[in-house]
Amino acid sequence: MVETLVRPALSIRPLTIQELPLCVPFGPAFMKEYDLPGVFNPDVFLKNWAYFLQSLTAVLYGLWDDERLIGGIGGIVHPDLNTGDLHAVECFWYVDPIYRNTFMAGRLPLTFKKWGKHQGAVRWKMIHLLAEDEDPSTVKLAGFYERACKLKANEVVFDGPI
Repeated sequence: MVETLVRPALSIRPLTIQELPLCVPFGPAFMKEYDLPGVFNPDVFLKNWAYFLQSLTAVLYGLWDDERLIGGIGGIVHPDLNTGDLHAVECFWYVDPIYRNTFMAGRLPLTFKKWGKHQGAVRWKMIHLLAEDEDPSTVKLAGFYERACKLKANEVVFDGPI
């Protein structure tokens, strides 16, 4: 007899403010993976997201494997500074590497897009940083790209006169 692994399906749902601390481990992992400058500050992350969720048109969706948070996407809807059109802007997007090729991980951006449209946004903006070994022509995100480029974060320190 062959045993099979049975586990609940992955699911996506909005996070509550009380669940925000579950996202904290994603910050250092994201910064390390993409070699971003600076040091992740969990207090700032939690304070900012609590403010966004309480005071702005914002959402943070969690990707769950049963009761374990394995990723998420979040952002805000705000008027474009030049046109006044409402834009849904992604501010947080991370999925545990083990789960990145799952169907539900691919649904995260679409879930955010649908939420933004429901909030009245006419455009949505997302950033996908490419890992060092990632080729933009091989990244498939359901046709999200109108143009692709390889981004590398640069740090500029303002410590003197400009």
